[in-house]
Amino acid sequence: MTPLPVDLQLDVDGSASDLSEVAYEWLAGVSARLLPDERQQLAPLPARVTKGLGEPGSLFGVLAVSRGGITAPAKMAERNCSASGLSWLRKELADLPDMAVLDIGVFDEMGHRGKRLLMLVVRRHPVSPQWLRLSVLESDEGLDGSAESLRLQQGWLETLRTYAERWDPGFGHISYGHGLGATALEDCLPPRVYPPEQREPEHTVAECRRYLRGYSWLTIVPKELAAQLGGQVAVTETGAFSRVDALAGGALWLQATERFEEFHDDAVTRVFGALAPVLRPGLPVEIPRYRGQSPHLLVFEDAAERAGKR
Repeated sequence: MTPLPVDLQLDVDGSASDLSEVAYEWLAGVSARLLPDERQQLAPLPARVTKGLGEPGSLFGVLAVSRGGITAPAKMAERNCSASGLSWLRKELADLPDMAVLDIGVFDEMGHRGKRLLMLVVRRHPVSPQWLRLSVLESDEGLDGSAESLRLQQGWLETLRTYAERWDPGFGHISYGHGLGATALEDCLPPRVYPPEQREPEHTVAECRRYLRGYSWLTIVPKELAAQLGGQVAVTETGAFSRVDALAGGALWLQATERFEEFHDDAVTRVFGALAPVLRPGLPVEIPRYRGQSPHLLVFEDAAERAGKR
């Protein structure tokens, strides 16, 4: 089967954090945490990326920064993920770009950038300039029900939790990936009915403390919406989650099932019912799914209707 993308995402605002430092720590800190040996191997490289093909089987690490792209073609700059490249990145992030990426992988047999070991993304959009959307882009390739699969998922949870405790996110999830960081709910709101402000993440991120952007295997509910749900005790009593924790800033860490691959059918329905009072309103519609496309693990009802708001 074709591996499907998995998105580990945190949405962080600038109310209590320096967003330039948040962006740098996400790219430099998470990569050092997850791939310490590879980062050490890449450290001596010069900042400038060498043109041409790489040595098959050898490691590559690239930092990329993109600016513009709204009214004109985006301007992209690349450096190696080395000590000097990271110094360049820190300077670039002082004036936050639209997107910054850290990509580590292995050159294939033809010398092209091949198998990816890690991809980290920071997104910022002019319509929501006080917000960053931080992602680790993973794959469901290793989710086979084994003990190793469980350890992999626990690593995802530990990584996301470390930073969720630090930055008081307005939203977070571990979910199948859709579009440019959209939730499954946003991806299924029909554009003929809902304007971009209600379904595109560069807009909805600015309202994530007012409406929960979506729900998945792991959902982080900000403190403002956690209070509307009645807090940790009330959410625990719904029985929808295998784990309900309060984070340092007051957000709730909600894990639906022990394993990612167990989040389907009744588990999805239970989570939807528990979170409907704070979910973004809108009636999602089922979209035909083709080979290589992520499933939309949703209840196809308007959360506002379920919660009795309309």
